[in-house]
Amino acid sequence: MFSKVNISIAVLIIFHLVGIGGVVFGDAQEFLMLTPLNLLLTALLIAINHPKGHFSWVFIFTYLAGYIVELIGVNTGFPFGNYVYGEALGYKLFETPLMIGVNWLILLYATNAIAQKFEQTAITKALFSAAFMVILDYIIEPVAITYDFWTWTSGVPPFSNYAAWFVIAFALSFIWQLNKMKLNTQMAIAVYGIEILFFGVLNLIQL
Repeated sequence: MFSKVNISIAVLIIFHLVGIGGVVFGDAQEFLMLTPLNLLLTALLIAINHPKGHFSWVFIFTYLAGYIVELIGVNTGFPFGNYVYGEALGYKLFETPLMIGVNWLILLYATNAIAQKFEQTAITKALFSAAFMVILDYIIEPVAITYDFWTWTSGVPPFSNYAAWFVIAFALSFIWQLNKMKLNTQMAIAVYGIEILFFGVLNLIQL
């Protein structure tokens, strides 16, 4: 009942509920400036619950790849479209928040662990993971724009954003699946579900 993973999931749920409460009843901008802390907490809890002895170079590669592709995107407009980051994600290097790589790592851990549950080939699992990533990004985008996570020059995310997310997520997920890493599926499902519900509720609040 009070296993390490259950306690970790409870902590994440409480943290996100407090965040929703802060947005609804407090200063939304102030609470969402805690996003870097939220990302670090989530990454820490995933690490604590990750199977012992199964750390992989893929984790470091994913962080670096996620950061670099966003750095290129912000400074060139390719491949996502023209956008700029606000202050909500914390310290920026070359106009790109260092925490964005952590975000890619968290989401790819979650979506790949879920995709592993399907009895399919590595390519098919990577396709599932990429689809889960795009679904979550679609839900995150309106909230991110409203609360200064990032801003699109066109005002709304272009199709190229979702296409790029899918292609990049697929490529990285394929690497994850080829390595057949042992991941904590229970933690992954919880993280993905909490993110969907958190941003889904914030979207409803904006209606």
